[in-house]
Amino acid sequence: MTTGTGRTTNPVQRKPVFVGYDGSDDSKRAVLWAARYAAAAELPLVVVHCWIWPYFTEKLGRVTGIEDSGLRRQAQKILAEGHEIAVRSEEGLDVRDRLVVGLPSGSLTALSEEASLLVTGTRGLGGFAGLLIGSVSFHLASSASCPIIVVRDARPVHDTVLVAVDGSPESDRAVGVAADLATTLRKSLRLLHVRPHSTHAPAGPVAEDGEEILQRASALLSEYPGLAVTHDLVVAPSIPGLIVERAQNAAVVVMGAKGKNTLGVRLGSTVHAVLHHARGNVVVVR
Repeated sequence: MTTGTGRTTNPVQRKPVFVGYDGSDDSKRAVLWAARYAAAAELPLVVVHCWIWPYFTEKLGRVTGIEDSGLRRQAQKILAEGHEIAVRSEEGLDVRDRLVVGLPSGSLTALSEEASLLVTGTRGLGGFAGLLIGSVSFHLASSASCPIIVVRDARPVHDTVLVAVDGSPESDRAVGVAADLATTLRKSLRLLHVRPHSTHAPAGPVAEDGEEILQRASALLSEYPGLAVTHDLVVAPSIPGLIVERAQNAAVVVMGAKGKNTLGVRLGSTVHAVLHHARGNVVVVR
């Protein structure tokens, strides 16, 4: 199978897009973004609602004397609402839905094995208003089998997909995901490498090392001949701070889950910081 860019797609890439929905405003934004992306990628969209009431009670059915009531019916209505948002958003989109019993973090982690992309809002109904990212989204960023996007903006207006690179295996995979996103959404791609500022290291070797990392990332884009690509090499006192700053002018920032010096951890400190502080959409690639 080939895409409009002339490159061959991997069958794994044809897996559906999954999006979690719980009725919150953040999850509505996630569904709207997911629907737009799935339509552009010509992939099915699966709307998922996770509910935990079967763990606590067997009284899930209709309440006697009250029409359209009961815990099961309430869960079905939430799922139907998410399904309807997606259908109305993108005409002709293949929208499916799934009601699963379990905590959202564990359930969506398991379902990520069936997905090409997992989409989530920043916080669900149980989140604290002051937090920029909830515990479920953060858990998924560190555990999902497929790339995950944490959506804060359903319809970003910027024309660039930003990908932060550091030469790690996760960074290499992030470049491929970012290129796919840019191609699908008809955006340009910006490769960004940030070196920490040091008063002890000469500027020359730092710049040279950074250029090598950017060249390596560029070499991974040979299958995307029509993609407009730019490069940024920046020395800054804070790597995550600079990425958060540059992300303000991007439709989405894409990052590998961890860098070169993060053995034994599932999520690196830079990704951790960007997830908590970026105001736009963030993709994490494992």
